[in-house]
Amino acid sequence: MTTDKAQKKRDLILDKAKELFIQRGYAATSMDELVRYIGVSKGSIYYHFKSKEELFIQLLARQNREWINAWMEKSSVFSSFEEKVYGIADHMVDDFQNPLVKVGEEFYISQPENQDLLNQILQIMQGPRMLYRDIFAEAAKEGLLPEEDLDEIAVIFSSMLDGLSTSYYERSSDELRVLYRRSVGYFLYGILDANKSK
Repeated sequence: MTTDKAQKKRDLILDKAKELFIQRGYAATSMDELVRYIGVSKGSIYYHFKSKEELFIQLLARQNREWINAWMEKSSVFSSFEEKVYGIADHMVDDFQNPLVKVGEEFYISQPENQDLLNQILQIMQGPRMLYRDIFAEAAKEGLLPEEDLDEIAVIFSSMLDGLSTSYYERSSDELRVLYRRSVGYFLYGILDANKSK
């Protein structure tokens, strides 16, 4: 069981580590630099996190939880499942402004051989996918989509959004938002039309 004091120390480490990773990047940030920047002992960091990799994974997991919580607060303003699909795509575009996203991409690229870390990253990615599934479940309740296809639809939708994120480097935020919304339109038209023809 984590005490309040230990949780505060853990949160401080995560907050300060996030600042340094954003400033320097993942690879350029050493444990010694983290110790100096955070102002705690190396033992204190290792008490809470086994390694720099685990520390960063926990940062990504926390960011993912914050993204999900922010969506849950926003989602009530959308009245239909279609509005929610467009809304969550906009929510994803908004997240590109988060500087930890770029550092996360560097981290993903630097860890291709570590299966344990890849499994942890995949588990983090499941959170948004479950949100997408929940949105499409609303369409299934309305008879617009078959219940048995929801997992597959969520995976395809997630893959589409993730794939579009590579355009972040080529387009402004406004252009990216237009691209995402247009893609969502094509996606919705395709799945709803496909269900009608079954």
